[in-house]
Formats: sequence, structure tokens, C-alpha cells
Amino acid sequence: MQTIKFMTSLLTFYMKGEIKHEQNAIKLKSPNTILGFIPLGAQKATLPVPQIASVDASFRLLLPTLLAGLFMCIVGLGMLFSTAFLWGLIVLPIGASNVINAFQTALVITMTSGEERVIFFLVFEKEKAETAEQQINTLISQRYDDTNTRIHTENAAAQIVGAISELKNNQ
Repeated sequence: MQTIKFMTSLLTFYMKGEIKHEQNAIKLKSPNTILGFIPLGAQKATLPVPQIASVDASFRLLLPTLLAGLFMCIVGLGMLFSTAFLWGLIVLPIGASNVINAFQTALVITMTSGEERVIFFLVFEKEKAETAEQQINTLISQRYDDTNTRIHTENAAAQIVGAISELKNNQ
């Protein structure tokens, strides 16, 4: 699995989240922020592949965030044309960012215990979420193939039959 780096917010475009595969685990890193734009460390998690039950990518709209962003944009525009011009320059980009961040792609990783880990991607990076979903599903499929005793038994039986047939043909 290749390492996937993604933006979680427009205002913190320089802070990237990360999904990568190391040995038998998926490592997640997501930046933490205060008020959506002040950086405050990162949240990290290591998920063992054998404990991952499923992965799904879905689109969602956060209506309260969208409405708050629209309200902030209107207030910011009003401030730009009044005596609070500088405040308008601050409020307007925050509102616009909230409007864009209201449209999200969520990568939901469900563990065998029922716990869900949700990773949010900007709507512009939907392809990265889908790529991560496909790659993690491939790892899950490989794990099931590795632990499927029927497949291993059939392969061993085929090898034994092949070896016996070879011995008979050589005699």
C-alpha cells in the first residue's frame, strides 16, 4: 500500500493527514486544530489489519457547518463594506472555508469489535479516499486468503497429487 497524504481543511492546507501500511498494520495520522485553523498537534492511530472488518468511503454534508459558513460569509461581506473592513477580511475566509469543509468525504474503517474510525477528506480529495478504501480492502482480502485453510489444503493436496503423478510417469 502506498502512503496517502491528504488535506483535512482549506485553512490548514499545509497540515496533511496520512494513511500508510507498515508490516501488518494501518497507521493513521490526522492533524488537530482549534477553531478549524489553529494547529494543535496530531491524532495518531495504529490499526492491526486482522482487526479491520470493513472499509467504506461515503459523501456527507454537514448542514450546521454549511449554514454557519454561509452566515459568516454574509457577515464578513457586510463588514467589508463598513468600518470593520479588517474584521471582514478575517471573517469572510473563515466562513468560505466552513462552506467548503461542510462537503466531506468520510472514510469509515469498521473494526471487528464494532468500533468505527472515521477519517475526513476535503471534497476535492475524494479520489484519495477511494484509493485508500480500495487499498485497505485489498489488504483485508489478502488477510482472508492467508488464513483460509480450505485454499491451503487444496493447494497442498494438488502438490501431493502432482508429485505422485510425476513419480508414476518417471517409472
